[in-house]
Amino acid sequence: MTREDETTPAALPTPGGADAMLSDLLWEVSAHVELLGEAELADLPISTASSGMLMTVHAEPGVTVAELARRKPKSAQAISQIVARLEKLGLLERRLKQGRGVGLHLTAEGRDMAEVAFQRERAVDARLVGILGEENHETLRRLLVETRGRLRTA
Repeated sequence: MTREDETTPAALPTPGGADAMLSDLLWEVSAHVELLGEAELADLPISTASSGMLMTVHAEPGVTVAELARRKPKSAQAISQIVARLEKLGLLERRLKQGRGVGLHLTAEGRDMAEVAFQRERAVDARLVGILGEENHETLRRLLVETRGRLRTA
């Protein structure tokens, strides 16, 4: 088959174009926000994924990897890798729970790092408010919260 024999559907959206699909737009925006976050954390030994894990464990001491895997769009293996790295850094520890589970807990250093990371990520969010404007930022945030809830129950 030659190139001339192939037909290209005219209705295909152009990634990055005005007619891009929602999944492409979300991915692209997410990647830009991730880059801002990573730049803000660049001098720390953690990534935005690690920071999110620290903040989750800070808010929910004793949460398990299995519980996180059910709620987050990451596999148990990916979460376990992040946890292992945070353990190696001395920021997180596993403790036996009553019954059979193993809960995650922050060390004193982990609490300090979570607080620093939270302040840095707040700065990124403030920068996004400056870029988008307060009203657009809040509208987008509210829409994403609603969408997340709907997708979790879909």
